[in-house]
Amino acid sequence: MASDTREGGEARGPRAPLVLAAVLTAGTGAADAISFLRLGNVFTSMMTGNLIQVGVAVGRGDAALAAHVLVAVAAFVAGVLASSRTVGPAAQGLPLWPRRVNVALAGELVALSCFLGAWAAAGGRPGGGEQLALLAVLALAMGMQSGAVRGIGIPNLSTTYLTGTLIGVLAAAATVGRVQWHSLMLLAALLAGASAGGLLVVLAPAAAPALPVGLLVLVLMAAQTSARNGRFRQARPERP
Repeated sequence: MASDTREGGEARGPRAPLVLAAVLTAGTGAADAISFLRLGNVFTSMMTGNLIQVGVAVGRGDAALAAHVLVAVAAFVAGVLASSRTVGPAAQGLPLWPRRVNVALAGELVALSCFLGAWAAAGGRPGGGEQLALLAVLALAMGMQSGAVRGIGIPNLSTTYLTGTLIGVLAAAATVGRVQWHSLMLLAALLAGASAGGLLVVLAPAAAPALPVGLLVLVLMAAQTSARNGRFRQARPERP
């Protein structure tokens, strides 16, 4: 199955890992919508936005917002470090999506499942210290996903921070007139996940985290099947 990485920073490769990455990205959108709407107006994957929130908190003298942001950033960093140790250096070669990526994502699933249970127990409306604890668990899970995706082996691929992806889409369109369909798929998945997550928070708040949990379970099951069927193999570069 052919694959390539084109100029302009577009993540390209066999279809299976890219589709699964889009599903993970939808889960990221849902998680960020949940955290922003119910966990103190902070994000659990977009750390650049959270750092800006630190400045806002300092300028407004908002200690509660500062505490939420610092908890989210610290937990995200811990998640990245933990899953990066599991995955090891970024994959370079065959096969794509090695088994250790699934191990790291399984750790994320444990964190998300704990979050879902505690969230449901709070009726989808946590407050006080419970809110901070849930924020830490969700940010930890998103950090673990960020570290895990590094091991997939497709350069420039991300499922949690997509500013670079958006820049790549715009730059390619402006300079070479090319549409980066795989990058657009990731951006669309983020938007769809955030929309669905926000809707669930409004209509069925206690069940909202079931969306990112279910999407991650789907990814892990599909990854096992794809690995058995050889869908994570990419064509070796031809010799000159």
